[in-house]
Amino acid sequence: MNVPAHIRSHRTPTPLGRFLFGSPYYPEHWEPEIREKDPALFRAAGWNAIRMAEFAWSLMEPREGVFDFFLFDETIARFGAEGIRTILCTPTAAPPRWLTLKHPEVLRVDENGKSLSHGSRQHAGLFSAVFRAHSKRITEAMATHFADNPHVIGWQTDNEIHCHFSEDHSPVAGAAFAVYLEERYGNIGNLNRAWGTAFWSQTYDAFGDIPTPRPAHPTHANPAHVLDYRRFLAQGAAAFQHDQVVILRRANPKWWITHNGVFPLVDYRGDFSRDLDFLGYDSYPFFAPDPATRRFTQAFNVDYARAFSGNLVIMEQQSGPGGQGNYLHDNPGPGEMRRMAWSNVARGCDGILLFRERSCRFGAEEYWCGVLDHDNVPRRRYHEAAQLGTELARIGPELLGTWVEVKIGVATGDFDAQWGHEPITHGLPAPRQVAEIIHTQFNTAGYAVGCVHPGDPLGGIEVYLVPHFTLFRQEWIPGLEAWVRAGGTLVIGARTATKDPHGNVVAETLPGILRPLTGASIAEYGRLNRPEARPLSLGFKHAPAEPVPSTLWYEWLVPEKGTEVLATWSGQHLSGCPGVTMRRLGAGCVIYAGTYFTAPVIAGLMAELRSNGLLPPPENQVPGVEQVVRTDGKKRFRFFINHRESEATIPLVRPGDELIRQAGIKGSLVLGTNEVAVVREHSA
Repeated sequence: MNVPAHIRSHRTPTPLGRFLFGSPYYPEHWEPEIREKDPALFRAAGWNAIRMAEFAWSLMEPREGVFDFFLFDETIARFGAEGIRTILCTPTAAPPRWLTLKHPEVLRVDENGKSLSHGSRQHAGLFSAVFRAHSKRITEAMATHFADNPHVIGWQTDNEIHCHFSEDHSPVAGAAFAVYLEERYGNIGNLNRAWGTAFWSQTYDAFGDIPTPRPAHPTHANPAHVLDYRRFLAQGAAAFQHDQVVILRRANPKWWITHNGVFPLVDYRGDFSRDLDFLGYDSYPFFAPDPATRRFTQAFNVDYARAFSGNLVIMEQQSGPGGQGNYLHDNPGPGEMRRMAWSNVARGCDGILLFRERSCRFGAEEYWCGVLDHDNVPRRRYHEAAQLGTELARIGPELLGTWVEVKIGVATGDFDAQWGHEPITHGLPAPRQVAEIIHTQFNTAGYAVGCVHPGDPLGGIEVYLVPHFTLFRQEWIPGLEAWVRAGGTLVIGARTATKDPHGNVVAETLPGILRPLTGASIAEYGRLNRPEARPLSLGFKHAPAEPVPSTLWYEWLVPEKGTEVLATWSGQHLSGCPGVTMRRLGAGCVIYAGTYFTAPVIAGLMAELRSNGLLPPPENQVPGVEQVVRTDGKKRFRFFINHRESEATIPLVRPGDELIRQAGIKGSLVLGTNEVAVVREHSA
């Protein structure tokens, strides 16, 4: 079923034949009398799917080699009788105690040399041959047992790989790292040259001599060493998952397979997601504490996940307050749970599982509240979920096969671009952080903004911004140049293409491999550590009237012949020097900004782009209302989501059929707080 990786992009729909709606379900947490009534209770709320077993290894294999699937057989059959299908999970995120007692060598080791311990989750090392053998065995047992069950439709591998802990400094991981490096470099001389080990007398004689890098042990590590270690961890996650995928596909080729991300040091653009039919994502918007900005963070996070390989399924969607340890989120107000779910659907989700069916009464997540409270009494959240289920049952099937329309693209989704920044940050924000600033600024201004990998086709996108990818691949340049020549506007941020694939500084005059494309070079650069004491600002050629402060970084640009200056510096020794340039290329242009993209800088750039006729009109000019379009190239569905604390009147771009209220609509639309409308637009 899986879509070939080479044709996946941010516009790739999932291959699902039904729009999924339901929740994770934990039969191991509930008494028999509750379990008996649950299928009818959740069917009445519109469930068509549940997800099970991600933490139930000790129940399914209570002793090594002894398997018991009765609880899950019974649960699958009961829900199946109500028309609710099951997504099973490989339970490898929480191995049983008998395994870690018998094989303590499977435990991960942290950067301080301390072994992780049983009593939580994700404590076993993905590089341990022993743990991988046991993981394959439980996966094989489950796959064989459930292979012919007609109610099992798909699988989730593991659960949130690298969620809490991503590194491993155990002897097993160290040995695997040596093998990885030998396969990558062939001989130790190649590695020494690539890493620049002549610095600080780091030259190695053999791959087995190379330790896993540990921060501050005693001081700064070699950035090339750190980058390759992070690639190694990502490859290990992909290989661990691949073991399971092979077993599952062999058992039943009709099953689809996903995983729930997005977490550190997993290359979701690479082999990890190529093994999957689509990527899953866990959406918990209330981790953003400010209700005024929470919707922008949610929108960015879902778009960021979609950039890896296309449309998603939300495997866990926040349905109530969540908390463990020393925090507890706000309780979503009336309509907020439904609104959050519709926001995710608008941005390319082809299924929603509300976390969780009910609030657990014990364990570390006893206050990760679900659709039902601890007392199992249906209240506001259950009735809201039932409303959502009714709506999605009717509208969801129409959305399958569509993708999200993006006109302003923000470069994200590349492992090296993100993690290559981390070894030496200079205190500057990472590409993902800057991408969120860009996304939020354009989203606030009403533009159809989305996250797009630089290797994706950019058809339909009018402006594409690259947020400081110090590692920039040569292979992306031909596609970007062709898109610019066809009329696109490419905006490149400072420090882009300053490193080689090993994380070393390039020898070429900056911006390195991008210099021919930008038509400008960098004469000088610097960090702005005390901008309040030594201010610098950019004066744009056309707008805005007031100079824009630069607070993090400056670059003094030298434009080549034919390259225009869009903004000049004011302050220090840079007054009058070029800070932003534009090279016209075919029907489009390349803009290079010699500063970091902060909110004021993006606002200034937006004004300058608008003055030059380089921005499309915004989709929406009603503050506090989110508008997103999903389309298959023919049908167009426009989502309207009111995030305001008051009613909003929204002019319509074109008339259509409002699918939630099941009524024709034209002229304008009125939405109350947290209200949603989905308009299937009529052809122009």
